Amino acid sequence: MKWQVKVLGPLALALCVFAVPIHAQTSAARTKTVAHPWYDASREVTLTGTVTSVLKTATAEMKMLGGAHLIVQTKSGSVDASLGGFAMQGKGALSVNEGERVQVTGVVKVVKGKEVLLTRLVQANGHQYVLRNEHGFLIGHAAHSGPAKSEAEGGQL
Repeated sequence: MKWQVKVLGPLALALCVFAVPIHAQTSAARTKTVAHPWYDASREVTLTGTVTSVLKTATAEMKMLGGAHLIVQTKSGSVDASLGGFAMQGKGALSVNEGERVQVTGVVKVVKGKEVLLTRLVQANGHQYVLRNEHGFLIGHAAHSGPAKSEAEGGQL
């Protein structure tokens, strides 16, 4: 009997001390959104212009972000629109040529000492392509989302 008290007493005490109440996760914790640290959707801009250069891959010598880029001439100057690594690859890939008119939406950042537009949406050839989600994360492929809105519907093309 004495051995039972010596063994079971500390065991019962340990179970009481280490027993932690388990609480359900609150709804506030489940609805927390994750955003790309560089991408602030409240700073999104939409620019319209003419494509002067299409770069399907950027190299380290170019001092650009990796992936595809469009150089777009707007009324206020030339813009480097970074498209990411998947925009011009695979089924439904973005197809744009020099001289075409496009509308790009994204956030302007300074990367490697140069201003670059982290592009989320591209409207070209009457179609809209989604390259990033609303939090700024690249989508694994260019998601073709159908016909672009006309100016009368809120688009600027």
